[in-house]
Amino acid sequence: MKTSPRDIKLLLKKLKKLDLLLPLNAFCIVAIGIVTIYSATYTRTNIFYNKQIMWLALSVPVFIVFSLIDYRIYSKYTKLIYVANLVFLSSVFILGTKVLGATRWIKIGPLSIQPSEFAKLFVVLTLCELLVNGFKDNFWGFKAILKTFIHIVPAFLLIAKQPDLGTSLVIIFICMILIFLNGIDIKTYLSICLTGILSMPLVYFVFLKDYQKQRILTFLNPEADILGSGWNVIQSMIAVGSGGLTGKGLLNGTQNKLKFLPESHTDFIYAVLTEETGFLGGFLVLFLYTILLFSIIKIGQKCEDRYGQLICYGIAIILFFHTIVNIGMVIGVMPVTGLPLLLMNYGGTSLVFVFTMLGIVESVRIYGNK
Repeated sequence: MKTSPRDIKLLLKKLKKLDLLLPLNAFCIVAIGIVTIYSATYTRTNIFYNKQIMWLALSVPVFIVFSLIDYRIYSKYTKLIYVANLVFLSSVFILGTKVLGATRWIKIGPLSIQPSEFAKLFVVLTLCELLVNGFKDNFWGFKAILKTFIHIVPAFLLIAKQPDLGTSLVIIFICMILIFLNGIDIKTYLSICLTGILSMPLVYFVFLKDYQKQRILTFLNPEADILGSGWNVIQSMIAVGSGGLTGKGLLNGTQNKLKFLPESHTDFIYAVLTEETGFLGGFLVLFLYTILLFSIIKIGQKCEDRYGQLICYGIAIILFFHTIVNIGMVIGVMPVTGLPLLLMNYGGTSLVFVFTMLGIVESVRIYGNK
């Protein structure tokens, strides 16, 4: 198939509409993450550092491709996306590998893929279409709430069964915020929130597994088992606190180098960063995440299409929830859930996943305005 000068002109016109602040901001966070991954692992191996650079190289074309695909096409194939999501999530129980008691990963040759990462994006794409086209102008009352929750229940249950409490909570959070932003009546919304709060004891005693209950108890009193379940959080807080204002310097984090800090290149990478660069380094990263979130929300606000708006808000919700929960976990103000700090921590699936989302946000910017 030949490419005409007109096609090239249209492509260049679309590329000019890209919001360069968005990818540049993301690249800054990834660059800080790669340096921190190296610092966290260089005394043992360089494999994580090298792999993360490889995944970043793959993420760039993924970002460009999804930027150029008209996001409105996803609303036309919602049913296919919905079914594909459930099949993808179900496949871990057949093809998945069990790691640390959870079956979340599928190995394809040298690669490991986590379906639950992409499930969050699929839920956003399908739920936004339901909110825009499934209710017309009559999104009101418990019936509307029930219909939206039924939509997410299959994905939620499949993720919870892996088990992956953190990601299943993200699914609930996405649903609740998008319902609110779509304009549900406040009386119904508050009733649902109150019901959720009152049902927490039931969820704790009936549905949570023993290790999940232990995480909550550890959050409430980590000193109760300093050498056991409280070890991770206590060492993380020591690392953050010992960094002071400017940190101990790159490659000089003692909690990490002496192997006191667990999962230093994944779940607790923010602790490595703050120990070595201090409050200023930690604040810089938070500032970059804040700018990234506001950029996504701004693109959503400028979009003339309601579907595009909600997609941007849904993606912003995912990034916000991951950032707040992970950093809260590291500094001891939230329970350990295993949610990664997207863009910063080591993980190929999560990196490609974020750049896919950012590509879709750019697509909203390109195609969402007349």
